[in-house]
Amino acid sequence: MVGRIPILGISAFVFICILFSLGYNHADNFNAKPLRPYEYKSKAPDGTFDPLDFYFNTLYKPSVKPTSSSYKPSDAFAWPQSNDVYWKDNLKKRFCIIDLDNRPLNGRHQIFGQDILSWEHGREVHGLSAGILNHWIYSKIHGYKYYFVQIDEPKDRRASWKKAVIMTEILKKHDACVFIDSDAIFPHLDLPFEWLMNYWQINPDNNSLALASDPDEDYNKDRWGRIYLNTGFIVAQNNAKTYQILDAWNRCADDGEPYANCTEFRKNSPGRPTDQGGFGTYIRYDYFDDIKELPCTEANGFPLSGTDCHGQFIRHLWTGKDDHIKVEVGTQTPGPYLELLHRQFLAEKSSFHLTEKQLLYGTP
Repeated sequence: MVGRIPILGISAFVFICILFSLGYNHADNFNAKPLRPYEYKSKAPDGTFDPLDFYFNTLYKPSVKPTSSSYKPSDAFAWPQSNDVYWKDNLKKRFCIIDLDNRPLNGRHQIFGQDILSWEHGREVHGLSAGILNHWIYSKIHGYKYYFVQIDEPKDRRASWKKAVIMTEILKKHDACVFIDSDAIFPHLDLPFEWLMNYWQINPDNNSLALASDPDEDYNKDRWGRIYLNTGFIVAQNNAKTYQILDAWNRCADDGEPYANCTEFRKNSPGRPTDQGGFGTYIRYDYFDDIKELPCTEANGFPLSGTDCHGQFIRHLWTGKDDHIKVEVGTQTPGPYLELLHRQFLAEKSSFHLTEKQLLYGTP
């Protein structure tokens, strides 16, 4: 069952073609003005077929409950649920998904640019923008709160070090949150994250953070030979210990104690990560019992990565940012859906887009 991709996206495309043959093949039907955020109805205001309502509420509606005994994509391969279920209800807005970036991403065919993403210009579609769109889509389907935070460039370290302070501020408003890199995606749009937290046995009482291990390669190991945890996907619980961990991580690369040598991870260089190196070399050991390690093959990598990490539940396409990620997201957004969804994403931008200063200080 490792690496198999559900055929739901192909089925969606076939269904759309059938709709076209029944009279929905007029371009006007797919160029309707976006609805207001979270206001999807069974039909468009003029009574015609609403493709966004169909997408969010029928095509990719949640296929299991958080407590379901198994998850079977396309009813073909089953992953059994654990006997210990901690998350019994859908968290809705009590759960959040966080994107952050120091790049404006407003160039041609990028997520905040003037060009609407379209598979008619697939070669030009920005791969990381497709990843960001996937995060927003997944949030919409399950009713989670989505954030995109435009961060400032630090003066003395790589921008990825901002994760800890941004997560700290946002997590205060939720029971749990996920930070996810733009080159990582949710491959199963129908699968609630609460089910995954139960499957991975993420206990809200004693698992402050959960991260996936990296592939078993020498360049992915700390100075003691232990495999790094990948900080491109983090599940965080709103508890006191989580804030202690995030604070320690945020200060790790500062001058002085308690991690005097962590400054070597301020900026990346060949064979040496940055925030991930600091986290794996220092923070993980200080809070070992509070950080849960997730299997690499389930929460990292992708099927064609050439490693044992196949991304069964979280795909992290480290070497597929310009091609593999577009294939993955393309199966989820076939035909005109990429354009429709990107238009709606931009229409709702004011509901999720924040600058670092707005988030931390309440200033423009």
